[in-house]
Amino acid sequence: MKKRLPSILVGLLFLVGLGIMIYPTVSNQWNTYRQNKLISNYEKIVDDMSDEDFSQEWQNAQAFNETISGNNVFADVFGEKSKDSENSEYNRVLNMNNDGIMGYISIPEINIKLAIYHGTSDDVLQTGVGHINGSKLPIGGESTHCVLAAHRGLPSAELFTDIDQLQTGDKFYLHILDKVLAYEVDQILPMVDKDDHQTLQNALSITEGQDYVSLFTCTPYGVNSHRLIVRGHRVEYNGEEDVKQSVGDRMLESIKNYYMLILVLGLSITILVIIIMRYVFNKKK
Repeated sequence: MKKRLPSILVGLLFLVGLGIMIYPTVSNQWNTYRQNKLISNYEKIVDDMSDEDFSQEWQNAQAFNETISGNNVFADVFGEKSKDSENSEYNRVLNMNNDGIMGYISIPEINIKLAIYHGTSDDVLQTGVGHINGSKLPIGGESTHCVLAAHRGLPSAELFTDIDQLQTGDKFYLHILDKVLAYEVDQILPMVDKDDHQTLQNALSITEGQDYVSLFTCTPYGVNSHRLIVRGHRVEYNGEEDVKQSVGDRMLESIKNYYMLILVLGLSITILVIIIMRYVFNKKK
């Protein structure tokens, strides 16, 4: 028995090491699958809406934006508890399925599509993009500046990990209700101290006549002492979004990601079974 213990320990250590090694990949694939499913559900809801529904939703969102005269987004949003009641006016706007999703963002240059949620609670920022309440809703229009926040460097999901690769002139797209809003990157602030409130205020403020969206995240990895801000201004959308896919194509991609997850888990379980069977057979001998 004592002779067999080293083999068992080696097997268990191998499985632990394998689990640690594949965890980021498996977890990110799961989050990708989940995000694709959420986006597909959102698109299905939008497809079922009538012209009157769209008109009412846009009207409500525009009315809410008119109540915001200036962005109030200067507190540290990362890890903040949600301060908004589920029944608040904010959470009722652009919430057709009552799941907190107001649309989704696509950034072809770094190949991501992520749901946009109401607020920046920790639960939201662990899996997707949060709209910072206090900034304008992501519906476009003159004298608007929407701020969207997400983590980067999480072991469980990529999220905004690669937005530091974006360059001036790159585009990202907001899918809100029946519209696609295109934004072209025109300003990148790679390293703003989280306590430099004046710089943050200037970077995220509303500019008269302009239509801005800023992508807001923490940096550097693991330290999170600074903020990375990528701002885009509204440009005409001409259907150029290269990564735009049909619902069916996206579901196929989700299924592929799902089966990759099953494959990795199945491999791990198979190795564990082999080790156990080997131990049992040796014990019988």
